[in-house]
Formats: sequence, structure tokens, C-alpha cells
Amino acid sequence: MQNTVILRGRDLFGTTVIDNRFISELVPDAPENAVRVYLYGLMLAGGAVSSPVSISDALKLSDAQVAEAFRYWEKCGIVRIIDGSLLSVEYLNLSASLPDKRPVDNENAHYSKLVQRLQAVLGTRNMSGAELQKVYDWVEIFGFEDDAALLIVQHCIEKKGARVHINYMDSVAKRLVSEGRTTADSVAESFSMENDLASGAAAILKRWRNSRLPTEDELELYKKWTTQWGFSDEAIEIACRDVVAIDKPNFKYLDAILGKYHENGSVSPEKMRELLREQDMLAELARRAFARAGLKRTPTSSDRQQVELWCSDWCMNSELILYAAELASKKSTPFAEMKRMLSDWHERGIVSVSAAREETERSNAAHPAAAASKGKPVNRALNYKQRQYSAEELRALGVDLGDDVYED
Repeated sequence: MQNTVILRGRDLFGTTVIDNRFISELVPDAPENAVRVYLYGLMLAGGAVSSPVSISDALKLSDAQVAEAFRYWEKCGIVRIIDGSLLSVEYLNLSASLPDKRPVDNENAHYSKLVQRLQAVLGTRNMSGAELQKVYDWVEIFGFEDDAALLIVQHCIEKKGARVHINYMDSVAKRLVSEGRTTADSVAESFSMENDLASGAAAILKRWRNSRLPTEDELELYKKWTTQWGFSDEAIEIACRDVVAIDKPNFKYLDAILGKYHENGSVSPEKMRELLREQDMLAELARRAFARAGLKRTPTSSDRQQVELWCSDWCMNSELILYAAELASKKSTPFAEMKRMLSDWHERGIVSVSAAREETERSNAAHPAAAASKGKPVNRALNYKQRQYSAEELRALGVDLGDDVYED
């Protein structure tokens, strides 16, 4: 516990002399604890103090309350704090300090009440003088309401524990000021939003069977999704279903998924479900087209994007795409043939099966040789030039196929 040293300004022992002006001018407006601390310190100042004395223990006050009391009297000009860390205090001559009647600074009484309210929030923790000065700065410099300052202290203790550092509290206060939040209502609203963010991010971790608290980076991502991009918790939950595709779900992967929805303008649950239905339909169409083309492999993401191009950008229906797949099945590279064929039809403005069939028949009529040769090509390795052997050459090789084979 912090110790208090009283430096004697005069020698008094046995009795404590109190200046009448202290009683008549200062006591009426002074906080009760300030009077108690001053009188007890005055008594100590008149005796031999061989070691530091704890006024807080004697008066059953916290160190912060004792420090605040002496700062009150220092502002009144009747004491001087020499060392703030050890709280060394010098009592000044009252007559010299108060040549004329002077009103007590109402600011002192104001901060005394603030300290009392702070102590109720702090519980067993006692703030040092330097820490209290930070809180005063929030009110004096930043313009916080007293209730707002109390909310900051309370919020930080709830979030970080009773021993939370004053610098963390100060950083929270500065952030709130930068957001223009200095009233108790606006500060409470900010903390409520912060709690909602933490709760939402924690729910995502819980969905992934992760019991830890969300990190600051994860909270920032969740804030971006909900406040900047406009996703609701329901919408984020829909996107979470895609994250199961990886072994270790994480916020970065989820951010990429939500980013794609955001780019498509699908941020509401209804729009997201509609987009998912469209993607499922495209995936099924790609699967059917591959089957019609005789392809055994599963369509890749790039393949599905190609199908989406045909459907969405080129306005081709599924029947036309499947017809192209059927024609391409006769080729050695069916999907490449599908792309060539559909690209050609797109350039010609063909968007129906009937028009495509007419174009195919017209092309076959114009190039009958090419149409006749359509089909899976024979392996070129089998098209080598073959040598002709006479009967004598075959017999010389020991091959006798009979005379009938060589008859014209």
C-alpha cells in the first residue's frame, strides 16, 4: 500500500493547533474525506515522524482517496505535494497561503465526487495519482461526461480484468473521442456495439468448435462484414457452410467467401440463397453436359465458370448447351469442341437449338466430305503407309496363304 510522508513545517507535540480560517473558510465547502485527511496529516506534521505513515490505513480510506484529498488542498494552496509517487506532502502556513478570503474551487469538489464514484467501480483496486490524472484529462481535455468516464473504466475492467493498465483505458478513451463519442449515451452505445461484435465473432468460432475468444483481427473482420458490407448474422451463417470445405476453418477464408458474395451484390440471406440456387443449377448443367459429351471427369471450377458464361453472359439455354455437348461427343476433345462451337454460334447470334440444328445441317451440306468424316478419328499411329508383298516374297519369308489369295 502507498505510504504518505508528512514534512513538518513547525514543531507541535501533544496538541494540534488548527487555524480558524481553515475552519471558517475552507471546511464548509470541503469534502468530508479531504477534511479528515488534512486534520490527520496536520497532527502527524506536529509530531516526530521517523518512518512513513499510512494515512489510508488510519482513516480507512484508499490510497487514491488520500491522494485526491491532498490534491484538493494543494489546489486550495495550503499544502504542497513534493513527491507524487511516494506522496510526500508539505503543510504550508495558512496565513501566508490565504491572505484574503478565497472561495473553494468547485472543480475540486467535483473531482472528489468523481473519485468516490470511481472507487465504487474499481472495487478493491486503488488508482494512483498519475492514473487519476489520466481520468481527469478525459473530462478536462477530451470533454467526456463524468458518467462516460466511469463507463470507460468499468468497460475496461470487465474486458481485461481489475488490473487493466491505465494506458489501455486511455487508448479506449482516445478511440471514442476520434469517433465523436463523449457523452454517456454515445459511449454506452459504442460498448454495446462492441459487445455485439464480440458475441457474433465468438458464435462463428463456436460453430467451428473453437472455444477461444476472437482476436482483435477477427473482430475487425467481423466488423467489416456487418457494418461496412452489410451482412447479417444469418447471412454470415449461410457463408459459413462453404468454409467446411477446408480442414481448419478460419476468418480469412470466410472473408474471401463473403467478399465474392459482396462483389455480386448478394448480402442479404435471400439474395445469397438465390445465388446458391443458381450456382447449383450451373453445377448440375455442367455435370449433364460432361455426361452428354462423353467426359468421365468431374467439371472443375473453371469449367463451371465457362458454363456460367454461356448461360448468363451469352443468354444460351441449357438445351442449346446440351446439344453442343452431343455434337462434341464425336470429337477427341469434346469440351474444347463445345467451346469452339458455342463461341461460333454466339458470334452468329444463334441462341436456340432449332437455329443451331439448321446451321449444322447447312454446314454439313456445304462440306459433305467433312460431314462424312465426322466421328471419332482413327488413331494416327495406325495410318502408316503399308508395304505390298508378292507371293514369292511371302513364300520366301515362310508365309503361304494359298493360291486363292493371290488370284486376281
